[in-house]
Amino acid sequence: MPDTVALTRDVLRGIEASRGDLPDALARIADVILSEPEVAVRASMSELAELTGSGEASIVRFCRRLGFDGYSSFKLSLASDIAYRHSAEPRGTDLAGRIADAIRATVDGTAATDLAEVARRMVEARHVDVFGAGVSGIVAQMFAYRFSRIGLIARGFSDSFIAEEVMGSLDRRSVFMTISETGLTAQNGQLLTAAGERGAYRVAISGRRIADLSKLCEKVLIATPLSPLPERGELGPSVAKIVLCELLSDQVQALRGEG
Repeated sequence: MPDTVALTRDVLRGIEASRGDLPDALARIADVILSEPEVAVRASMSELAELTGSGEASIVRFCRRLGFDGYSSFKLSLASDIAYRHSAEPRGTDLAGRIADAIRATVDGTAATDLAEVARRMVEARHVDVFGAGVSGIVAQMFAYRFSRIGLIARGFSDSFIAEEVMGSLDRRSVFMTISETGLTAQNGQLLTAAGERGAYRVAISGRRIADLSKLCEKVLIATPLSPLPERGELGPSVAKIVLCELLSDQVQALRGEG
């Protein structure tokens, strides 16, 4: 059966974002593709396996880890990404261009059905709690502020101890949301687990798609990271998360007939 082809211009960005979460065999494949994408896109599966010092089964696993059905659909999308980058006006590391690309990819990559489901849960919830640490803690406060302004009862937390203390108030009519650029931290994992034990509907706003994160919550919304990846402390990655906040707010207002 032929691979299902879903062309995307964000293959290389997706590889960059997931690189840190890959096992060694798949990380070697990622490194070769990122360093020599035009060589990789011309290689057969057996040739790429030889280039990366891995087996063909690992190549298939790598493609599926990125969301492709197989190597053929991955190569077509990689070729599309490379062609787009060559035809686009060179931007170097222009910050405005990087942020604009991340926003566009976030909007295009977020399913309307996912937004609608999360928004419905938020409307039905007694309260929405949002947790983030560091810069993500500031973003969590912004999420809570925005949700409060559209009539939801929302609380933002940046202190994990306080977040743990309010776990007793969670139940099946609660929404618990985490925000993180790296996707899954020890704090987030513990809080999502505790929220699940209380029956809360859990949502993760993440800069990376991590398999273990999907196991800890009902919905993962990806804020596409900047490319090249940002240095620690940069605020640029927060913009795509705020866009997700606005998309959710629009859906909440639409459900209430306020849009």
